[in-house]
Amino acid sequence: MAEASEPLPSTPQEFSKALKLKDLEIENLKGKMALMEMELAEAQKLKTQKNKQAEEVQVLKTQSENILTKAKAMIFENTKIIKNQELQIEALGQQNESLRDVVRITKDLLEIRNMEVKQLEEKIDVMDKKVMAEKERQDLLHKKLETMIRHNGELKREYETQLCLFSSLREKYNQKNLAEGIVTDLRQEVLTARAEQEKTLEETASSQEDPPKTDENSGEKE
Repeated sequence: MAEASEPLPSTPQEFSKALKLKDLEIENLKGKMALMEMELAEAQKLKTQKNKQAEEVQVLKTQSENILTKAKAMIFENTKIIKNQELQIEALGQQNESLRDVVRITKDLLEIRNMEVKQLEEKIDVMDKKVMAEKERQDLLHKKLETMIRHNGELKREYETQLCLFSSLREKYNQKNLAEGIVTDLRQEVLTARAEQEKTLEETASSQEDPPKTDENSGEKE
C-alpha cells in the first residue's frame, strides 16, 4: 500500500527538520538492513551447517548401510558355517553310532569265539583224559603181558623140572610094575597143571582184549 505524500516544508527550518527525520529513517533502515544481513548470514551459516550435517548423515547412512550389508554377509557366512558344523556333528554322530555297532558286533563275535575256544578246550581235555586212560590201559596190558610171560617161563621151568623128575622116576621104576601107575599119576598132574596154566593164560588174554565196560561207558559219556 503506497504511503500518502507528505506536504513539502514551507520554511528552511521545517526542511531541515524533515532532512533530519529522513536521516534518522535512513539510519534506521541501514540498521535494519545490517540486522537483516546478519540474519541472512546466520541463516546461510545455519543452511551450510545443515547441509554439512545432511552430508554427514548421508555418510553415516552409507556407512551404516555398508556395515549392515557386511553384518548380513557375516551372519550369512556364520549361518553357513553353523549349518556345516551341524552337518559335521550329525555325520560324526552317525559315525559314532556306526562305531558303536561295530564294537558291539565285534564284542559279540569275541564272545562267540571265546565260547568256541572254551568248547574246544573242553574237547581237548576230554581227549587228553581218553589218551591218559588209553595209556593207563596199555600200561596195564603191558604189565599183564609181562606177568603172563614171567608166569609162562616159570610154568615152563616147572614143566621141565617135572619132566626131568618124571624121566628120573621112569628110569628108576622102569623095571617095577608100579612104575606105570606112578608115571601115569605124575603125567596127569603135569597135564592138569599145564591145562590150568593155559586156562589162566586164556583168561588173562581175554581180559586184556576186552576192556572193562565201565571204561567204555565212561568214554562214551565223555
